[in-house]
Amino acid sequence: MDKIRLLLVDDHNILRQGLTTIFEEYDDICIVAEAENGQSMINKYFSFKPDVVLTDIEMPDMNGIAAAEQILKKEPDAKIIFLTMHNSDEYVYKILEINASGLVSKEIIKSELVYAIRTVASGEKYFMGKSDAEIKRIKVKFSDQKEREIESRSISLTPAEKRILLLIAEGKTSNEIADTLGKGKRTIDSSRSSIMSKLNLQSLPQLIRYAVHYSFYKKRNNQAGS
Repeated sequence: MDKIRLLLVDDHNILRQGLTTIFEEYDDICIVAEAENGQSMINKYFSFKPDVVLTDIEMPDMNGIAAAEQILKKEPDAKIIFLTMHNSDEYVYKILEINASGLVSKEIIKSELVYAIRTVASGEKYFMGKSDAEIKRIKVKFSDQKEREIESRSISLTPAEKRILLLIAEGKTSNEIADTLGKGKRTIDSSRSSIMSKLNLQSLPQLIRYAVHYSFYKKRNNQAGS
């Protein structure tokens, strides 16, 4: 039997030691590397290419979700499970949104933790034993909430700014947007600054993320109305 190669990530050494002791009882799981923060998690993932990552969410320097997002951008098939005290439906949705593979509580018993790892290693997802129907309900609930939030925030934007936002979502630079709209680059840069100010966005990554979400929900609504 091939062993499940596991990357263990937590900023507390004693917790990693405890988990290591648990996994030593199982012949089909082996820990190939450990990491103590998000950046280390990224580095160790691409160095060791584990079958499954088991990581905490809250860690210094870079949290587990941010690290997972970076890994999944390059390796969409990466299998990442979060081990955390945050087991609310909102956290389930956050993990689903970045396309990670699972969420388990730190209060979990060891047999269920091992089951979750085996389940994810086989290509399935595991969210604290929730059924497919429960997962679907969570997706619908928080997706609708997010859509309402995005729509309400975009009310302050002009039609021209919304058009620029959609072009940002396509990955276009200011020069490319200027060419597309027949405007000067300075005008586009000024509009981007206005958009960020109106939406209270502090950085370019935040702007891009909002633009992608805005574009997704606009396309979904257009398809629903057609």
